[in-house]
Amino acid sequence: MGRFEDKVVFLTGAATGIGEATAKRMASEGASLYIVDVVKDELEETARECSDFGVDVVSRVCDISEESEVLRAVEEMLNHFRKVDVAVNVAGIQLWHHTSNHPTSDFERTLAVNLTGTFVVCRELIPSLLETKGSIVNVSSTTALAGIPYSVAYASSKAGVLALTKSLAVEYAKQGLQVNCVNPGGIKTAMTKMPPIDDMDMDLLLRQNPLTPFAEPEAVAGLIAFLASDEGRHINGEHVRIDGAALA
Repeated sequence: MGRFEDKVVFLTGAATGIGEATAKRMASEGASLYIVDVVKDELEETARECSDFGVDVVSRVCDISEESEVLRAVEEMLNHFRKVDVAVNVAGIQLWHHTSNHPTSDFERTLAVNLTGTFVVCRELIPSLLETKGSIVNVSSTTALAGIPYSVAYASSKAGVLALTKSLAVEYAKQGLQVNCVNPGGIKTAMTKMPPIDDMDMDLLLRQNPLTPFAEPEAVAGLIAFLASDEGRHINGEHVRIDGAALA
């Protein structure tokens, strides 16, 4: 029996990268899944591959920065599965600018997806998660713990996710809700590609590189699955780096 047999997982950012890997990991351990993303084709492919494990999978195109879309997704999920046991917030974007030239619109867009979207998903699922004494795992970043050049909006949003995680854990721990976040760095995803900006200081950009080879998204998925499982139940309000000793 898998660790997530009879469990229902709501997961954002499931089309690619860490979200895709997490969906597959939890499906392989018996979880029923409700997965969302903005990228339709890749999301549907993730759903198909997860269904191959013999679990119930529902996918929906959803921009978590749009509150109304999140509300519809949560309503559909609860109508279909009648409960939720785990919420995993992976969806995020990263935009690159020299800060002195950073458009306000890009700053606000980044926070809308990475921070506000994560908040809205948590807010809408908390009542149901309290019923199941469930778990939330948010994806923050090493940029929440150490400065990064050219991506101030991303770092700010991920620091907000870290603070959101700790605040929810304190507020709801006595009611049985577990809330943690992971802080990846040096993972092979689209966000690790060279930023498309001019006049970069490469020494600054590479200062958070891992001391070991970059890890695959499956490494983060394994950590998320552990934190959301009964084995990780006593870990609450914590942030866990997975960065190949970059910030050690």
